[in-house]
Amino acid sequence: MGLYPFVCAYRRYLKNARARLGEGTIDERERKLHFISKVVLSLSEQGKMSISNPSKFTEDDIIELFLALKNRSVNGKLPKRSTLRKQMQLLKDVCLDCKNRKVEDMLRDGRIRIGSDNTEPFSLYREDLVAVLQACKQVGGWKGEACCFATAMLTFLRLRPGELQQASLRDLDTRKWTFLVANPKGKGIYGEVKRLPIPDVLKPFVLDFLKARNEMLASKGIKSAEPLIPAVSCHDVNNYAQQAFGRLKKQVMLEASIPFKWKDFRLTGGQLALDEGVPIEQVSQSMRHASTKTTERYYCRARADPAFANVNETYNRMFLDEPAINAKSV
Repeated sequence: MGLYPFVCAYRRYLKNARARLGEGTIDERERKLHFISKVVLSLSEQGKMSISNPSKFTEDDIIELFLALKNRSVNGKLPKRSTLRKQMQLLKDVCLDCKNRKVEDMLRDGRIRIGSDNTEPFSLYREDLVAVLQACKQVGGWKGEACCFATAMLTFLRLRPGELQQASLRDLDTRKWTFLVANPKGKGIYGEVKRLPIPDVLKPFVLDFLKARNEMLASKGIKSAEPLIPAVSCHDVNNYAQQAFGRLKKQVMLEASIPFKWKDFRLTGGQLALDEGVPIEQVSQSMRHASTKTTERYYCRARADPAFANVNETYNRMFLDEPAINAKSV
């Protein structure tokens, strides 16, 4: 495998995985495996791992690598358990591709325990969402209109940022009021191209955006553009690149004084529906998840506050009329 056997191994694994995984997932896994490869190389050079070839990793090698990943501090912060879990899952997959089952066995037998973060998935409260939308209007101009539209679309259609970022104008149908998710995660492999109904609450945002879009293009002498949210440069009109789409919200965040990522609004849309009593099964289906387990683990779950309030109210109804428990003496 040459000088860098782990790199060769993970590249071979990714090549084999292209038949079952989407391009975006492959790119994400490549970034994570590249990071792991640097840790493997460092431990090997320090003599803490006996070998850097994953087909020959021993249990001691795997333990050293696990501890290095677990205790690696960035800006004074240790990695989240969810991050560590994904790293070990990838390590397991690469080793299995090399016919080495040791990582799988150690995870299954509990010889490596990752634990959990014990935190709820992050989402904005209704008041924060309204504040962000108001901040978009305060920013104004093309950036403000684009951010307002993106915030509303990601929330009320529960889209992934890339699904909106890569969308075309033809995906939006204002006659039937539908939006075609033409570039879902895992497209062509497991991702389903799906047409979503646009709720009434979203329609004013769509109409305002389309008007602002036409005015922006006309001001630049452009008659038509294919991207739904066009990024206009001196050379061409394209979809926003991922990093540029991320930077688009910077001014809005400063105006709202609320830090957020585009992906937070997908979680927010699901959580708001769940908070208002929509069953988790229906929320999960609307987010296009195959299982409610994915929805509850990574996206939204019943908040603790309403649960405590409901239980406490039940106690009140049951006991406050009892002679031994008199409300006047409390």
